[in-house]
Amino acid sequence: MGATIGAGFLLPDTLGCSSTEGDSPKSSSGPSSELFTPASIRSQDDLLDIELTITETEVTMGQYTFMTRAYTGLKVNAGEASFAGAYTGVIPGPTIELRPGDKLKLKLINGLPDDGTAVDPAGCDANSGSGSGSGTHGGHGPGTQNNTTNLHTHGLHVDPGPPGDDIFLKIGPGESYDFTFEIPRDLAMPDGTLANHPAGTYWYHPHFHGATAIQVAGGMVGAILIRDEENDDLDRLFSPEPKAGQGKEQLLVVGEFMIQTKDPCDGRTRLATYKEMGAAGALPETVKDFFHVNGQLNPILRMRPSEVQRLRVVHTGFRAPLDIAFLRVPDDQVDAATSLPKPGYNPFDYSCASVDGGPPVLDRDALRAKSVTYYQVATDGITYGAPLKMPLTDAVSEVEYVVPPGGRVDLLVQFGAGTYQMVALGYLDFVCWAPQVLTTIVVSGEPDTSVEIPEVLTPPALYPPFDDTEKPGNQVVNTRQLDFEVTIDDENVTHFTIDGRAFCEGRVDQCVALGAVEEWNITNKFEPRAGESIHPFHIHVNSFLVTSINGKSASRPIWRDTCLIPTGEKTADGKVADGTLTFLSRFLHFKGPYVLHCHILEHEDEGMMQIVEVTEEACPPPPTDDACPTE
Repeated sequence: MGATIGAGFLLPDTLGCSSTEGDSPKSSSGPSSELFTPASIRSQDDLLDIELTITETEVTMGQYTFMTRAYTGLKVNAGEASFAGAYTGVIPGPTIELRPGDKLKLKLINGLPDDGTAVDPAGCDANSGSGSGSGTHGGHGPGTQNNTTNLHTHGLHVDPGPPGDDIFLKIGPGESYDFTFEIPRDLAMPDGTLANHPAGTYWYHPHFHGATAIQVAGGMVGAILIRDEENDDLDRLFSPEPKAGQGKEQLLVVGEFMIQTKDPCDGRTRLATYKEMGAAGALPETVKDFFHVNGQLNPILRMRPSEVQRLRVVHTGFRAPLDIAFLRVPDDQVDAATSLPKPGYNPFDYSCASVDGGPPVLDRDALRAKSVTYYQVATDGITYGAPLKMPLTDAVSEVEYVVPPGGRVDLLVQFGAGTYQMVALGYLDFVCWAPQVLTTIVVSGEPDTSVEIPEVLTPPALYPPFDDTEKPGNQVVNTRQLDFEVTIDDENVTHFTIDGRAFCEGRVDQCVALGAVEEWNITNKFEPRAGESIHPFHIHVNSFLVTSINGKSASRPIWRDTCLIPTGEKTADGKVADGTLTFLSRFLHFKGPYVLHCHILEHEDEGMMQIVEVTEEACPPPPTDDACPTE
């Protein structure tokens, strides 16, 4: 029997922010309300059949109220739901829970108005234009197909062709599309063994080129959880509704809003335009960029002393990297009546302020050293062989611990009695993202020692190591070099390219043989006029094992589907070298075209994306120019 969830419900309470219009929500340290858990839907008898509707909706976040796009309607035709009655939140969307061998049938219904209306600026001179780049859909104003959409299952090892994870689809306003996703079970591996799709933490979001950033930034996101208690230790140990001998699992969908609090044309509050998203340097006073968790600002998470909880952290932000730490609030700064930090308490003794009129300075190292111990047990849905003690003290680069936009980490946390804050330490790039409290954690009550931090875990069979070079599937047959670069031309237009070319839907940039094992070298090119910039590299369908960062061996063998390409280190003569990232990957099971791209999503929309095609036939010669075939 199907359950229908109505549209138009607003986010959970997000109180606790300053009422001053000029203040950003991140400037408030006061918790808002208890952690909201998004509604979940799960398969039954190997099938989940749902209808998901996108509409415009009004959202209140702290002191700001604005229009956005969201997954507001849900009908469950086959499967189970965690709720009865009305849908209690629209950002993030419902969590989709599946198992290896399941089929997900998803009808995506685009209930948005015609392209270029309502949510976006009306197009007056102050906001119109093509942003900072030269892409066909470079703007964030009328006429740029902002309400045309599709859906991508980020991180899943599934068929990239229709009716599956086909990001070349165009689902216009008033249209719908019936997706079918088969979650693999018993896949044949090169060494003759069988592998299931890894249990882990994934997510879904739009991927229509030219509008990806504005739709994801507006909150069109939701988690996907693949569960497999038979093969995954974490799924056996933790559950949202733990039984005896199990620990509690919490889902933290971290989103990022960039808000224009005072439109220069009509004074209204709205989502930022591409031009505002891509601004270098300090953001304008009226533009606020901040994280939210499960649609809340600084929610309260509760634990018992010695209790071990699993935090599934999904970074659905479109731009800012996430550098996590857990800080204990001093006892004299805790309100005895509420166990919450006293009003005005600020855990940060630094900011993005410039020094003596120079560029912003952001030193996170001292604060990271104050973090209490926690453990990282999975990255991008792939479980480690053993928990990794955090914060890392021997990383060769921050690439190894910073969570990029699109990335996910699974954390195990265990604290003594007291009050703690899970914080984002801020990040300095071409802009300076200030630090922010993500959640407040209150640890009280009787101790719970029923679960301990495990010493050993079982990695998924789909991603075996490359240690044995004689093992089938471990022999590298090809290497590639890709250059990510931002340039500014003589007309002061910024270009976002890979190998000197902007994205072209009619051109295959990387042709790969099915079953190939390859080593890829990715370069973050430094261009003096454009300055330094990070780029989160993401590729669909097949994850990769990072082996080298800026020429240094990675401290841990970690599989990822999204990873920061670092900036380069300064040379002896004071120049900035190019940043480099090297990884290994197997291109298994699925043929067809899909994409790789920068997961700073306005960079992707402006052209920093390429088509990868996996084929059994011989590959044609790679392109040598930026010609864009139309057929």
